[in-house]
Amino acid sequence: MPASKLRNAVGRSIPILLILALALWLRLYGLYWDGGYLFHPDERKILLVADKVRFPWPPDPRLLLSPESPWNPRFFAYGSLPIYLLRLSADLAGRFRPTCATLNDSFVVGRVLSACFDVGTVWILYKLGQRLYGRTVGLLAAALTTVTVLHIQLAHFYAVDTILTFFVLLAIYLGVRLAQQPAVRRCLGLGLVLGMALATKVSAAPLALPATVAWALAAVPGQNGAPDEERHLLPWYRALLGLALTGVLALISFALWEPYALIDVVTFAVDVITESYMARGLADIPYTRQYIGTRAYLYPLWQMVVWSTGLPLGVTGLAGTLSALTSSVIALAQRRWLRGGIQLLPLSWVLAYFGTVGSFHAKFLRYMLPILPLLALYAAWALIELVRSRTGLIRSLGIALLLLTLGGSALYALAYTHIYRQEHTWIQTTRWLCENLPPGSSLVVEHWDDPLPLTQGVGALRCHRYHKFLTFKAYNPDDTEKLEHLLSLLEQGDYIILSSNRLYNTIPRLPRRYPLTSRYYELLMAEKLGYELVHYDAVYPQIFGLRLVNDTFSDPDLPVPRLLAEREAKLPSIHLGRADESFTVYDHPKPLVFKKTRQLFRQELLELFGDAAKGLPEPAPKGD
Repeated sequence: MPASKLRNAVGRSIPILLILALALWLRLYGLYWDGGYLFHPDERKILLVADKVRFPWPPDPRLLLSPESPWNPRFFAYGSLPIYLLRLSADLAGRFRPTCATLNDSFVVGRVLSACFDVGTVWILYKLGQRLYGRTVGLLAAALTTVTVLHIQLAHFYAVDTILTFFVLLAIYLGVRLAQQPAVRRCLGLGLVLGMALATKVSAAPLALPATVAWALAAVPGQNGAPDEERHLLPWYRALLGLALTGVLALISFALWEPYALIDVVTFAVDVITESYMARGLADIPYTRQYIGTRAYLYPLWQMVVWSTGLPLGVTGLAGTLSALTSSVIALAQRRWLRGGIQLLPLSWVLAYFGTVGSFHAKFLRYMLPILPLLALYAAWALIELVRSRTGLIRSLGIALLLLTLGGSALYALAYTHIYRQEHTWIQTTRWLCENLPPGSSLVVEHWDDPLPLTQGVGALRCHRYHKFLTFKAYNPDDTEKLEHLLSLLEQGDYIILSSNRLYNTIPRLPRRYPLTSRYYELLMAEKLGYELVHYDAVYPQIFGLRLVNDTFSDPDLPVPRLLAEREAKLPSIHLGRADESFTVYDHPKPLVFKKTRQLFRQELLELFGDAAKGLPEPAPKGD
């Protein structure tokens, strides 16, 4: 290659390399954010499952094809590919640092993998944007995804979301290449990646739609029905054959990366059906009751715009997506099949996936990650189109919006890194409890949440053994037995410790189901039960001293304890309303510690509970 061409190639590569370097830094920054305590339950579960998987070599063929094989994870709520990937990577890292292969430290390997997959997503998005709309759009889309907060947050866990998003985007990119340069041989890469996406999480199934669109475009001409000179169109029967081969290869790839879905089919079916029941609200599970009464599509959209991306990128991304959809429909109506279809190909994933997942009862923010890079792509496309306008006013507006979107997203990303510069709030609170609680204190804690002080604490944090834990089963049905249990806890307890807003942000929103427990949280926050808030820890996204605060009291409408209200009022903050529990509770929950300052006896407590303690049903008979 001539020196001038080499210099040009290197010069053109510098912007995307800088973007990728920034993406990697943001995703690896504060990787040890939780001190290794593994506060994310999905990450914790995947690590436990991966720790039990073993790859004896040479394998026993008879055992290998049995459900009893040590290769069988016996867990299919998520796909096997992330589990195998972690096990193999941890074993490899263990050759250089033995502790990396252990349960205690393999999470570091997993988080590095998660970060690298997410950086890979940024790279693929650049290539996709470049192929669809040009290099400038590709670079801007990559930059916007680099500073998208949900990408940064989820890259700090080893769950499946970043891996799934990488394979989804890679499949869409391969589909676009297939549509632009039709060839039956391209079914190989597309089928392989589709199978890997399914072996990561079965929610990748809607990828069948963009794959179908890609093969359909391989057989249609370009402009107004005329042949496209730059494309060698496939006859329809060869395109149909290519689609069939892609499907077969996807199934083979899935079987390769998740073989025990076929070998241990009963466990696989039970786990997948259980997850489906959870997601669709067909099973009454405590940790999804937070979504009762939330609106399909609107709730995940609002949470995505406010918290996952930030308002500038969220609004611009949605506007750009609608604009791209309109442009695609117009092109198809004008019989510009290739132009309209190529735009429709990634949009078909957005529509199919959001149309399915947006209707779920469970609306965890991480469910939206596989469509966020495409929203960034359409935001970049719309902004560049405005900047390139020949009308001065529109061009000026486009430049202003571009600076606002990119600058605002970058500031939000930097603000979010503040969380990883701080000690996790559960560790902070545990340290305070260990330093301030008298030995032998009775601590009322909640089930379905991590108790504080940490029961796995070490060194100066290992004080849980000096105290008595009394567990309030708040999600149990409100009945006379629960009333008796609650009154007893209030009488015996020295402290009430709420590790997060998991329960008090859910139960009071269901007053008909939980009249007693709703009243309990209302009285506790108003400090009328003889307990007063004496300590709390809060960490928020923060930049230049300004905090972006999520409100845990207005929805539901609960009183704000005096100590918290007074301190928070003195700090410069922007209040952005309620954040989905899954966005805050893993890396920046807000624990509250209430201390008994006045002993109330049973009759006083009953008077405070009033009607909420009257007419409660008797407990249901327990089965044998």
